[in-house]
Amino acid sequence: MTSNCAEFISKRTYSMRALSSEEAEFPIAYNILVHKDTELFERLLRAIYQPQNSYCIHVDANSAEDFQTVIQKIAGCFPNVFIASKLEHVVYAGFSRLQADINCMKDHLERGVKWKYLLNLAGQAFPLKTNAEMVKILKIYNGVNDIEGIYGARVHRSRFENEYLEVNKKTLKKTGAKNPQPPHDIDIVRGSAYGVFSREFVHYIITDAYAIDLLKWSEKTYSPDEHYWATLHHTYTNPHMDVPGSYSGNPNKKPWLAVYVKWGGVDKCYGMWKRGVCIFGAADLPDLRDRHEMFCNKFFLDVQPVALDCLEAWIQHKTFCPSPIDHNFYSELPFVKQLSKSWF
Repeated sequence: MTSNCAEFISKRTYSMRALSSEEAEFPIAYNILVHKDTELFERLLRAIYQPQNSYCIHVDANSAEDFQTVIQKIAGCFPNVFIASKLEHVVYAGFSRLQADINCMKDHLERGVKWKYLLNLAGQAFPLKTNAEMVKILKIYNGVNDIEGIYGARVHRSRFENEYLEVNKKTLKKTGAKNPQPPHDIDIVRGSAYGVFSREFVHYIITDAYAIDLLKWSEKTYSPDEHYWATLHHTYTNPHMDVPGSYSGNPNKKPWLAVYVKWGGVDKCYGMWKRGVCIFGAADLPDLRDRHEMFCNKFFLDVQPVALDCLEAWIQHKTFCPSPIDHNFYSELPFVKQLSKSWF
């Protein structure tokens, strides 16, 4: 597929120039974590690719060797797409999943691109907004992060009060031991593994003692990617931390616009359920069309592939035939209104 990069880029119609000066001046960084499905990954990359952006691809070290080779070849066709400098053997619900994102964040900061925001994605996700639309939304965000917060009874304290260890780089085991309390009197908030992170927040994650110590403590917890970002971001429960772009309001009342997911027991799924998450089908598309989120998760090629075909065509149409976004909706978000300092 990528033996001839020029032919590959041409046939797949990648956009090799910025489509507007506004987009050229507002680069976005992406982490994409993948472990299978070359075609899904390539279609996601094509949908979000712009030459001014930066793309770190973390390929699960547990994945098949031929899959890793193909992803490396695709990345090699673009100067701004690169494989993470350190690959983790990703264990489901293990610390390695969080470390994979951290590895990419470090790589992004060390490269020369002056990106404004970073978004992390799964390989089965797909955009609901064009690059131009995301730039406009992120400009409205103006330096604040968009990270889910869940506080109170739904924090699932057993996930971090008990010790969990990765075994043989393949499974997660509950040891029966107890974990110590979080460092620095930090109160844990739960959330999604995915978010919208300002550059200042990413720099804080990599360099600040609070963030570094919390990351170290999280090594022996269950699914730390579902509490690490959220805990740092939601200063409602941790007012002693000075975190760039954070939110001091009630985490449970904060809207979250990074990724749209349909959960079992709450919404109707027209594709199929997998581990309580909807794999979207064709009849889900009207709902997706009207969402305010930037991405949706997830798609499988063996579950009504026409759904992804249609969404892909719709995004491409919007890219070249843009329509105005609802600026008022985003500017009235509580975490946006909280911010008084201008970052851009």
